[in-house]
Amino acid sequence: MFTGIVTDIGEVLSVEPRADDLHRLTIACGYARAGIADGASIACSGVCLTVVGAGEEGGRTWFAADAGAETLRLTTARAWRQGAKLNLERALKIGDELGGHLCGPVDGEALSATPAFRGGPAVMTGSALLS
Repeated sequence: MFTGIVTDIGEVLSVEPRADDLHRLTIACGYARAGIADGASIACSGVCLTVVGAGEEGGRTWFAADAGAETLRLTTARAWRQGAKLNLERALKIGDELGGHLCGPVDGEALSATPAFRGGPAVMTGSALLS
């Protein structure tokens, strides 16, 4: 889970095609290297990616993540190139400040209708887009 509050600005260092329709993304960040574990989730401009490696080079921390064909098809990650700037956010840990926000993972796309206000929270009704 994420709060939606950006905690760093990253920079795409490389995008490398790999086997099985994967693209290895290497992203520089200001996070401490010691705090980035393999398997950690980092939201990159809203796209949740799983860390598959991390390191330091030239005084900069970097992490790598693989984006699959579906992620590239459905998100802005398809347009990321070397030098692109990304909003970064670490996943929440128990006890972290929420800041009034809570965002879960995106599981699909939908067409949304006008929200209905019934004296409480807005009610959104949508139709799932099937591919």
